[in-house]
Amino acid sequence: MRIPAKYRQLTFVSAMSILFTFIMSGIMTYVLEGGFIPHFMSLWMRDWGVAFLIAFGLNFFLPVRIRRFASRFNRSKAVSTVVYAFAISLIMSLILSFVLTAVAAHGFIPGFASHWMSAWSIAFSIVFVLNFFLPQLVGRFVAMLIAKPADARASSYHPEGMKTA
Repeated sequence: MRIPAKYRQLTFVSAMSILFTFIMSGIMTYVLEGGFIPHFMSLWMRDWGVAFLIAFGLNFFLPVRIRRFASRFNRSKAVSTVVYAFAISLIMSLILSFVLTAVAAHGFIPGFASHWMSAWSIAFSIVFVLNFFLPQLVGRFVAMLIAKPADARASSYHPEGMKTA
């Protein structure tokens, strides 16, 4: 069964947020908790849930605005791609590292800002690299899931989605 084309954006944002936050929260949990501790997996899943909720909202509303900003750099497509990746990575990593640091520290402890900035430097590197490769991979995956117009017409003719002779 294929997903209707009208849900392409929602499917992309969901898949992107799931994969993106899974990778990032795993690395950030490792860094913030001091390695593979006994309850690493449960802490990672907690962090993943928190990061997913935030990233889903950011991935839904932020890219359009940042693309508009990056398009001002009309020198070349490569320049606007780098500007876009840098800007979205900066914003997302600042927000996500702040929240994940607060969750790991159980609030705002003395020295929170230095912990956050340390976590942010790692988060920015992760997010910047992911923003170059992940959208293309997720886009291809979503394209395989989305019903093509011919599929939609065929399914309206026959219950199993196949045209009859």
